[in-house]
This record gives sequence, structure tokens and C-alpha cells, in this order.
Amino acid sequence: MAPVPGQFQYQKPGGAAAQNAPCRVSFDAQRFTLVPDSGAPLAFDLGDVETCTAGDYELTLALHTGARLQLTRFGKLFSNLSRDLTAAWRDRTVRCLLLEDLREVARFDATVVLSGGVRTCAGPAEVRLFGSNSAVLPTVGPPFQWRLAEVSAWRFDEAAYVVNLERGAERLAIGKLGRRTGEFARVLRETLDQLAARGAQALRDLFPFLTPEQLAGAARLLPEGGTAALAGLKALDARTENALAANVVDAGLKPYYEQLAARAVSDSARVGFKLLREEAEDSGREGEGAEVGDAPAPASAEDDSAAGGAAEEGDERAKDVIYWFFFPLRSGSGGYANAAAWEATSVGGRATYFFRLLPPEQAEVLKDPPRAVVAVEGALAELNRALVLLNFRREPVYLPGEALETQPRFRRYAIACRKLPELRRLRAAFLGRAIHTTVEAWGKQVEEILKSV
Repeated sequence: MAPVPGQFQYQKPGGAAAQNAPCRVSFDAQRFTLVPDSGAPLAFDLGDVETCTAGDYELTLALHTGARLQLTRFGKLFSNLSRDLTAAWRDRTVRCLLLEDLREVARFDATVVLSGGVRTCAGPAEVRLFGSNSAVLPTVGPPFQWRLAEVSAWRFDEAAYVVNLERGAERLAIGKLGRRTGEFARVLRETLDQLAARGAQALRDLFPFLTPEQLAGAARLLPEGGTAALAGLKALDARTENALAANVVDAGLKPYYEQLAARAVSDSARVGFKLLREEAEDSGREGEGAEVGDAPAPASAEDDSAAGGAAEEGDERAKDVIYWFFFPLRSGSGGYANAAAWEATSVGGRATYFFRLLPPEQAEVLKDPPRAVVAVEGALAELNRALVLLNFRREPVYLPGEALETQPRFRRYAIACRKLPELRRLRAAFLGRAIHTTVEAWGKQVEEILKSV
């Protein structure tokens, strides 16, 4: 955008606001730049803006540092400036939420109320629906995303003209859509139905021997993007374990899979799957910054350009899904160690990732078998949600904080760490990764990693 003349007022964190001064502002898809008539210029990443609030011929940007920038006196240019800058900020925010590589279905202006969880929100927002996710971009308040597969129930309140979604104890009410209320409800239903249908089809392809009733049980245990205990699937039909090992574990990864299964607490392993997008996008590849020997996963698990492994021979439909396993590791006494291994067995699986289950100060719970089972299940669910929100990018997990902060190509990951508490917790739990070179070399790396547990 060409520089636009106006005035600005900049308030430092905890400081007094400066007087209005003439300036020229410009921005692109990532950066905002302000050049005053006198003094040093200001420049920052649009992802560093927490809120972008338009008023009566003024636009206020609140930065994550606590600073505030007010833009005024842009005359007839203000309307276009406000609209275009808000749109650029929202697009950059979606990118920093790591959603930009998903297929967008529709976007709506609405009023949202989020309650029942750690995060709350109430007020105007833009809601973007993707094939498997939704992004909520409030005018005031931090943005967030919801995985559509995690929506446990939804209904349209015809009296209030509000669409209500539930995810566990959380509630998300979306209203004041005006004439687009019916369209939103229809598009949401169609998107959820398509997601559920494709998930059921993936399970049918994986377990063709299940009866319709058993398949419904499998769908309840193993929703798209979630995980299920192998023991629970085996209770439906004992053949499910062999079907998983045969159909979703790449031949080259089978030795590592077997080693991890042998190290795991008995009947504690969990499996998960996520649907891949039908069309490949080369831009979804996450190649920068990868270390030698660790080919990273596609930026989006909906990108099937990297799919291979189990699909190289046999049913081509296997390319449409990524599979992974969690293995809670066994301690020397036979109970739970405070560690779990994560192994992607069908797409991009070039290393095993290890995570701490609980903070060290809570690890005593793992010595009490009944409490340990509940704690481990909760910890694995949290780890899984974070990995799925990342769309299985590896770099935001293993790169040191300094690399995320200082290298421009990883800047959005640093911003994502601020915006996504799930990612912060995932990075805090990360213990290390063992690269798949040879089983012997991998085993030595595993032993070294687990010394810190």
C-alpha cells in the first residue's frame, strides 16, 4: 500500500501518550510502517497487534507489548485505510494461528460469546470457517481457533437467531449475523457433515471388517483429529490392532514402532488420524530450518503432496489420511514414566518426538495407578490437541526460542507461541527427538533423551 498521510499518537507500555504528530503509514501482508515528519520511524509485524479497533475516524492498534498506536486525521482516506488495514491484520493473524494453508469455506461478521473454559470472549468478531477448523477474530480480545471435529454438539436457536456450539464444557455462541444467519447455519452444518462423513469413510477403509454398529462405536472412540486407546478399539474387535499395524505403519518405520510398543505401558498406546485435503499445495511444505535427517511434515496435515508410506502400495485412499501413535513409556517399576513418545507412521515420519506428560512437581500422581490413568489420558489429549492445531509442523516444537524470535522466516511461530497457549505448553513439555537413521543410532538418542525424565 502506498504511504497515506495522517496523524498518530503512540503510547508506550505504562507511559503517557505523546501529542498528535503528522506521519505517513504504509503496510503490506506482514509489516506495518509509520514514518513521522520528525523522529524515528515505527515498524512492526501485524501479527504483533493484539486488537485493531476502529472508532469515529480513528483506528487504534494495541500491540502485544502493551503499547498503543492511534491513527487519526486521515480525512477521506480513512475509510479505505481502516478497512484494508483491518483486513491485512486479520489475514496475518490467521497466518500466525497457523491456519493459512487450510481451505477456507466462508467468513462472516458476527457477535460471539465464548464461555465455560479458560479463555473467554464477548463482542464483535469475524468468524472464518475452514474445512476442518474455525477461526474467531474478535475486534477486542485475542483471536482463537476451534477444531470443528471437536464440536460435540451444535444447535440453531431460532428465537434468538444464535448458533450455539459446544466443545466439552466450553460454549461458543455466534449471533447477530443479520441476513447471513441462515447461510452460516447451513454452511456450518454442511462442513460438519462432510467432516463426519469423510471420517467415517476413513475408518471404514481402515477397518472394513467392522459391522455398522461397531463402526459407529469406533467413530465415537476415534474422531477425526482425536486419539483412541488401542485397548478400546480391540474391545470392539480384536483384529483392529493388526489392521492398524499392517495398514498405517510404513514398512520403513515398523522397527521404530515395534521398539516403542515394547517400551510402552501395557495397553496404553493411542492412535489418531487426520484427514488430508484432496488437492495438493506445494506451499504447504515446511522445509526451511529442518536439520539433516529430519524431513519435516507438511505445514498442513490437509496437504497430501507429501503422503506416501502406507499408500505406496495398495489402496490409493490411504493417501487421504495421516496416522500417528502415542506411546506412554514404562518406568523401571513397570508403571508410567513421566514421558510419552509420538510417532507419525504415514506422513513425514522421520523422527520420534518425546514429551513430558506432567510438570515435574505433579509427577508423583503417576505412582498411583488409578490417578495415573486419568492423568495420562488428560496429558495425551492436551499434547494431541496442540499437535493437531499445529497441523503437524515440527519446527514450532523443536526449534529453540531464540531461533523463533530472531530468524524472520520463523517469526510467525514466535507469534503463534504468544497466541496459542496449547503451543506454549507443548514446547514446555518437549523432551527431544530421535531421528530415524538406523535403529541402533535411534536407540542411543532415545536413551539420552530419557535421561532427563
